[in-house]
Amino acid sequence: MEHDIRDLFKNKEQLIKELPKGHRTDFIKKLDDAKKNRTKKIGYSVLKIAASILLIVCCGYFYQNTFSTPIKTAFEIQLEGIENEYLKNIDKEWNSFIEVTNDTILIRKYQEKIKESDIDYKKITTQLKESPNNINVLESLIDNLQRRLQLIRDIKDHINELNQKNTSNETIYI
Repeated sequence: MEHDIRDLFKNKEQLIKELPKGHRTDFIKKLDDAKKNRTKKIGYSVLKIAASILLIVCCGYFYQNTFSTPIKTAFEIQLEGIENEYLKNIDKEWNSFIEVTNDTILIRKYQEKIKESDIDYKKITTQLKESPNNINVLESLIDNLQRRLQLIRDIKDHINELNQKNTSNETIYI
C-alpha cells in the first residue's frame, strides 16, 4: 500500500470534482449549528460552575451558623471568674474610698484616672475577644485590673492616713 504522493497528483481528473448545488449554504448552516451547540454547552457549563459555587457558599454559611456558637473552655471560664473578682474588689474599694473621704476634688481627680483605666480595659477586652489565645493581651488585661485595684487601695490608705493625722491633731492633752 505504499504510494508516492506525487503520483496521486498526476491524475488531475480525480482532483476535480464538482460540488453539488447548495453545498456552500449547507456547509455554512452546519457551521452555524455547530456554533450554537457549542455556546449552549458553554452556557450550561458556566451555569453548573455557578451552581456549584453557590452550593459551597450556602453550605459554608450553614456550617458557620450551626457550629460557630462559642463554646467556653475551662480557661475562658477561669478568666471570667478572675475578671469578675477583680471588678467586684475594685467596686468595693471605690465605694469604701468614697465613704472615707469628704474631698470632692480628690474624688473627681481619681474618678478621671479610673475612667482612663476603664477605657483601656474596654479596648483590651475587645482585643481579647478578637484573639483569645494571645497571652500578651491576657497579661495586659490582668495588669490593668491590678493597677486599678492598687490605685484605689493606695488612695484609700492615703485618705486613712490623712484622717488619722487630723484626729490626732485635734486631741487635746490636759
